[in-house]
Amino acid sequence: MSVSIETKQIPGATVVKLIGDSLEADNVASFRSAMAPVLDRSPNLVLDLSNISFMDSTGLGAMLSCLRTVKAKGGNLKLTNLTAEVRQLFEMVLMDRVFEIE
Repeated sequence: MSVSIETKQIPGATVVKLIGDSLEADNVASFRSAMAPVLDRSPNLVLDLSNISFMDSTGLGAMLSCLRTVKAKGGNLKLTNLTAEVRQLFEMVLMDRVFEIE
């Protein structure tokens, strides 16, 4: 299953909602290609992960790539609405210290 995104503007940022139930090796390429134009035009992003119930290391890598791109442009990336499973993964690999999580 591929991952697509929906975007909406809020004051000072673009909210990106991931549409799909996982972010993993099978679908991370579709996530990266969907995110590319958003990363080009928006320095401040909020990623809404409310639909994502599973993420593997390739999904984490894609998130880190987004974070690096945004930081290189002087922007900010926040994660919001993490499911319990995804939040646990971020805490287990200490990524909760790298990302700003709401």
